[in-house]
Amino acid sequence: MSISDPANLFQRVPELRTFSDDPKISRAIESGDPFKVYRSLVLARLFRRLPQHKDVLKELTIERRLFAKPLKGTPSLGTINSVGFSFVGESERDTDGSHIALHAFVILFGIPLVPMGSYVVRSTGDRQWQIYARAPLGIMGWLYTRGLALAMVIMVLTGAAASYQEASTQNLTILNGFDIPVKVRIGEQTLTVAAQGRATMTLPVGHLTGEASSDKTGIIDSYDQTLASTDRFNVWNIAGAAPLVENTIIYSKVKPATPGQAGSQTVYCGKRLLEFAGVEYLFTEPPQTKSMSKHQSSVSAKQLTVVNQADTPAVMSCLNYAFGHGLEKDMLPALEAYAAIKDWDTRTTDIALYVANGISRAEALRLSRKVLKIHPDNVLLERGIQDLRDDIGEHDIMLKEYAQRASQAADSSSEQYLYASLLSGNEGLQAMKNLAKKFPQDANILRSLTWRKFVHGDSRGAAQDLQQLHKLSPENASYLLDTEIKLLLTQQRSADALKLLDAAINNSKGLERAMFTVEFNEIARQQGIGDPEKYLRSMPDDENDNILDIYRAKAGLPPNKTEHRDLPMVKLSLSLRSSPEQTLDLVKHINTTQVRQHLGADQLALLYGEASRINDKTTQDKLRQMMHMRKADLSIFEQYVRGEKVNLDEVDFETDVLAAAYFIRSRNPQLSAQERQNLRQLAAKTDVLQGVVSTAIRQWKS
Repeated sequence: MSISDPANLFQRVPELRTFSDDPKISRAIESGDPFKVYRSLVLARLFRRLPQHKDVLKELTIERRLFAKPLKGTPSLGTINSVGFSFVGESERDTDGSHIALHAFVILFGIPLVPMGSYVVRSTGDRQWQIYARAPLGIMGWLYTRGLALAMVIMVLTGAAASYQEASTQNLTILNGFDIPVKVRIGEQTLTVAAQGRATMTLPVGHLTGEASSDKTGIIDSYDQTLASTDRFNVWNIAGAAPLVENTIIYSKVKPATPGQAGSQTVYCGKRLLEFAGVEYLFTEPPQTKSMSKHQSSVSAKQLTVVNQADTPAVMSCLNYAFGHGLEKDMLPALEAYAAIKDWDTRTTDIALYVANGISRAEALRLSRKVLKIHPDNVLLERGIQDLRDDIGEHDIMLKEYAQRASQAADSSSEQYLYASLLSGNEGLQAMKNLAKKFPQDANILRSLTWRKFVHGDSRGAAQDLQQLHKLSPENASYLLDTEIKLLLTQQRSADALKLLDAAINNSKGLERAMFTVEFNEIARQQGIGDPEKYLRSMPDDENDNILDIYRAKAGLPPNKTEHRDLPMVKLSLSLRSSPEQTLDLVKHINTTQVRQHLGADQLALLYGEASRINDKTTQDKLRQMMHMRKADLSIFEQYVRGEKVNLDEVDFETDVLAAAYFIRSRNPQLSAQERQNLRQLAAKTDVLQGVVSTAIRQWKS
């Protein structure tokens, strides 16, 4: 069979004619490339493809010079710091000193790292060469270069795949601050996040929707985000319940002069969807020290972590923080879910409703109705809904609605009570008296009647009813603790009132405890019994000492800590005792939540009353929702303090509020001097606790 030989290899290597009938070798000869011919012979030998010619194959493959090719240029030679290109090795040496050497990228002058090719050369001195021709790589060199090329391809493909994966996905860390496992679904992926735990999802980039839920609560939170591929750290803090914090730690060569120079902390309670950049320590503890160059005096590092407290669910840690910083509105979704986890127990539900009410009446109404569906027989909750509906102007609608319900359920004490609760003044008082005769065992009716008798001046009747209520329902009687203390004072039983407050203080915390301590101080001071400041010198270790000084100020005492003199609520409480003008200016610049948390009914009534009297709309708007009055009653209050003629028998005012109303009305110059004097005397008499209203009577300028 005749084949073409463009490189004239048959003349150079006659033995090649032996392989003219082999298709692979003959194709290599016809290509005119001696290197291809050599490789085809090597492969035939390696794979024993032509066993009848094994001797010829061996002879030809050990003589690479036979397949040399002319030079196409001079190969690069030279090294810098022992790294570069050089000839290494020696094979097939001839008598003239020429041999085949490997041209390679070398390190340490002579260790080949990447083979570049083989050449026929002769050394002419120290790293000096005479180069004659190119020779094919030996078997091992050729296999090494092919393996290296394959490795490079694999690396490129792997890198490309990784880059594509990284560009098309993003990790999302999910935090669960609740004390039950939460199921999470985003797109097609699902997982369960352990109680107070965290988990990570690798998600495709783009717009994604999902939800977090539990069997007990249903849907807790929803996810609706466009996720982008980024080097930032993405977090979904379910309902904002986990106390996630970002710490900036500053490492200094010199000890910081102040704590602030040692770093800072940002707390993300109530925050759901977050991104962070430059965080070095993700949910791990940072080292105590950090190395730095001689030119640096300090370096900083960021840490992201979740703060857990022993025996306290993470969501409650967050809630405590939020209340302490006026951020409780952010916690409503988490609080609502936690209330569901707690089976809507009274305490958690009350906190949730309090927070919802701080957001808006509509939000409080939504949540109240939700809870009422779960506890349809909760009469007190429905009373709360009535108050909310009254605030949004539905009083007349409710009167018709509950009158119809009461007429259709004449034997239901609850339905009769709910309707009578909508009636004010003497009309409401008489309605409750009639119901008490018909349903003497209904605690709600008896509780309402007791309170109504007291605020309308029937202290003896209120005391008798309260005694009966204690026997019928101690829990309902406990709701009238403030009324009971005032009743005891009207009966000259101050020591008994202090005993009640002692027990209440020891069984309460936070704001409720602080409120009781002020009442204890006022009674003990007036009556000269015991130590008035017994509970106002210190708070339990787990309480916020800011609260103590705010309530010391309310009692007219200086703050324990000098730096607390500048706390907005301390300044407001102190100024309210002597300067209404300064106080009205202060309240405009204080966080609404703080005002609502710390001001008592008497303080609010004084402020709102004075703002109404002088037509300070800004302060009125800020305080209106805090007054806890029906719309009609609040309107009568406003008219009364302005000196207008209204009938207070039509309304139900707490004695603190009534005392404030009498005093503010006395400040109207259009009234006669005698009437104003009578009003101040009436205010002092009505202020049973002789608290802030009595102080204002003495210290406010006319």
